[in-house]
Amino acid sequence: MPSRLNKLMLEELKEKFAEIETCVFLDFTGLSGRQAAALRSQLRARCGDGAGLSVVKTSLARRALAAHEDISPGVTEELAKILDGPTAMAYGADDPATLAKVIAEWAKKNDLMKLKGGMLDGRPLAAEAAGKLAELPSRDVLLGQAVGAGIAPLRAALGVASGMIRQVLSLADALAKKKEEEE
Repeated sequence: MPSRLNKLMLEELKEKFAEIETCVFLDFTGLSGRQAAALRSQLRARCGDGAGLSVVKTSLARRALAAHEDISPGVTEELAKILDGPTAMAYGADDPATLAKVIAEWAKKNDLMKLKGGMLDGRPLAAEAAGKLAELPSRDVLLGQAVGAGIAPLRAALGVASGMIRQVLSLADALAKKKEEEE
């Protein structure tokens, strides 16, 4: 029979998985308490107050994922493979790329942590995909690039139109000068 503490932890994990869209699972073997606290504060500083790092009991995390109604059973099985051994979960960023960047930078500095994988919008991410996510520009940069790509054709059309107007004005000016010379 599960202990009261395990039941509480399971409910907390269910709530977390219901709230978050993105999380990254890490092998934290060898990470000290101070290092974990420093990583938590860096996550909050760069990803917002809702971001955090929790050590999860893998059996409870598997149960919480299985109970999550937005995650299909096949996905739960894939995530269960990731959830093996000592596991910490970084979560809660509005921008998945920023979350992955913070974790990847921390993992490079501290050779102790290894990316195990993650979850993005209810879909599993392999460790390699989570690493690639860290290479993406931030959400704000991507939005700026999308807006710039949408505006580029308008700018080009405006440039063509203004060029045509300049040509018409130059032609009108030349005709006016020619008429003045003839008179």
